[in-house]
Amino acid sequence: MSSNIDLSELKEVFNFEYFETYSLQRGSDYEKVILEKEELYNQLINKSKLENLSLEENLELEILNSLLNNTQFLFDKNRKLHFSAEKLNRFYPHENESEELIKILQIKTEKIPSWMCGPVYRDAIVFYDRENEIREVLNICFSCEFIQNLNQDFIDVDESVYDGLKQLLLSFGHKIKADE
Repeated sequence: MSSNIDLSELKEVFNFEYFETYSLQRGSDYEKVILEKEELYNQLINKSKLENLSLEENLELEILNSLLNNTQFLFDKNRKLHFSAEKLNRFYPHENESEELIKILQIKTEKIPSWMCGPVYRDAIVFYDRENEIREVLNICFSCEFIQNLNQDFIDVDESVYDGLKQLLLSFGHKIKADE
């Protein structure tokens, strides 16, 4: 098993053309969709116990299982955006917001939080290059204080980084307090 990556090792987050912030997996519309998907998942599980599922049903069950029983990220392995993702902002390097983000991300990692819960990533920051290609993604769970990147590696950051990011993203319009 590989060790976590320290934020200071992610040079891509300090050298970007622009970054965007996203919110996902929150709100009443999202909750309604998830409840519907859970109901369909349970119906297919129950049906599979009684009879063989069709190819289409097996595929649907596999997709639902992946969605409901695995950690969700802003992008999947094929770089498809999560169905609930909403882009909230775009900022360029010399804007105050970018400078504030960089200042937060440069905080030296001294005390790493250690919670035992599984992360639910509801906020993300995506860094792009000049060709509008994704350089890096920070999937952020403020409840469990976890960050994972585009490759789904866990990123170690100082516990104060979460407070700084939370305040910054709140100022950008993220609904983080609604998750508490």
